[in-house]
Amino acid sequence: DALAAAEALLADHTRILGPDHPGTLSTRNNIASWQAESGTIKDALTTFETLLTDQTRILGPDHPDTLTTRNNIAVRQAQSGAIKDALAALEALLADYSRILGPDHPHTLRTRNNIAYFQAESGAIKDALAAFEALLADHTRILRPDHPHTLRTRNNIASLQAKSGAIADALAAFEALLADQTRILGPDHPDTLTTRNN
Repeated sequence: DALAAAEALLADHTRILGPDHPGTLSTRNNIASWQAESGTIKDALTTFETLLTDQTRILGPDHPDTLTTRNNIAVRQAQSGAIKDALAALEALLADYSRILGPDHPHTLRTRNNIAYFQAESGAIKDALAAFEALLADHTRILRPDHPHTLRTRNNIASLQAKSGAIADALAAFEALLADQTRILGPDHPDTLTTRNN
């Protein structure tokens, strides 16, 4: 229903505001996102790639919306199984985010997280662990130790330690994380319960 409504809105946006208007581009982004949410990843990728071409032409390659679409494409590529292509796209995006927004910007940090996550998904556990450990140092410095992103990165490290066979290290990391999650989030928070399970 949302997709049908967005497609009808897109037709009116295009007719009234024109194809290059920010509202028209935003509606196209929504359509691509909902295509992906509905499971039609191939359609979503096609819609995002067409949108990226137009955003690059209209807004420029360094515009935040253009960069966000590049991120969306990379994530959907990974979801479709093209993890190698997704990692290459994310590495290129990381270079641009670092140049445009700086190394400490939330989008830059998020892209580093995505790279580490998809490295792990591709089986490169050692590389992913190193990437998450470097990210943890920066999350701790920038966001502070009690921030949810910092806690999530600690969870990712402990999980990968377990996957790599370092069970004793993983247990110690999970136990330290559990103490902090209990203090910060409370004993009944979903993340705290997940760590108890882990």
